Amino acid sequence: MDQWLTKELAQKIVKKMMLDIPYSINIMNEKGIIIGSGNPKRVGTLHQGAVKALKTGKMVEIYDDHRYEKKGTNEPLVVNSQPVGVIGITGDPQAVRPFCKLVKTAVSLLIEQNMLMGNQEAERNRKAAFLETILNEQKNYSQELIREAERYRIHLHEENSVVLVKPKEKSSRFETIYKPFPFFKKPNENLYILILQNRKDIQKIAESIWAIDPFAIVAAGLHGLNIASGYRQAKLCLSVCEKLHLQNRFFDYADWKFPAELSQTHIFHETFEETLNLPDLYLETLTAFISHNGNPAETARALMIHRNTLYYRLGRIKELTGKNPFLLFDLFELAYRLLRR
Repeated sequence: MDQWLTKELAQKIVKKMMLDIPYSINIMNEKGIIIGSGNPKRVGTLHQGAVKALKTGKMVEIYDDHRYEKKGTNEPLVVNSQPVGVIGITGDPQAVRPFCKLVKTAVSLLIEQNMLMGNQEAERNRKAAFLETILNEQKNYSQELIREAERYRIHLHEENSVVLVKPKEKSSRFETIYKPFPFFKKPNENLYILILQNRKDIQKIAESIWAIDPFAIVAAGLHGLNIASGYRQAKLCLSVCEKLHLQNRFFDYADWKFPAELSQTHIFHETFEETLNLPDLYLETLTAFISHNGNPAETARALMIHRNTLYYRLGRIKELTGKNPFLLFDLFELAYRLLRR
């Protein structure tokens, strides 16, 4: 456990504690070597009193100065039943004993806190590494990965559904909904990943989420044996929603497979400009028109503009792209080019 009681930490503790304690403090590692001291010259030397304290597991008090040790108290420092080091305070044992206990308690709490934070960080890293693997593993799962998945209540030998939740706003209440199920949060993204064994749970979860955030988007892949495939499917559905600014809040790959896969397909020759470059105003108008199934009245109402203004904008889109939004195949091509953005 010596990694939790480093030379840098020990010296920092000594320096800070000696602002309030009128005695020299020594901190020794698990071998009895001084790694922090009010007397910097003693750092790196062996403290015999500390060695005795480590061997006996009890406080060692020294009443006379010797060549390699000064009078004072030396208290073993034990964390999680493991000897981590020794706290020593130079001075008359009767006077410094209470201070030794105080410093020991403070150092123990600090080490335990650092250990907890370190373990939490290690678990976060482990979980992130597992998530990265499971979302990209297309082949047969190894026994090691299957065992690792069990730690997160995921049974890779059974069919699962991958569900993505993208809330509009952040809320700690979401995790209360997710807690009964294996779930992950994408690092640096406001995106939650749930892995469900029971397909029927999807609708229940979605309704609970919408009760908190009615604008949250929920996307689900097919129920199957490969997590990576389900994640890809749900991710494509989410992308379709965002690129076309659709009003829907639930996307099941089974229903949205065509636009989802279309967004990944190269239809035109490589020299053709597939993506659509329009001013933001016209992009907003076009996506709203598609989202409302080409219905002018609903589109104008959603955009809060007069219908004549809508017709003008759609006419400008036709001039800029050469495609008429009122013609089925032209609108289909415009939608495709939006998906390729």
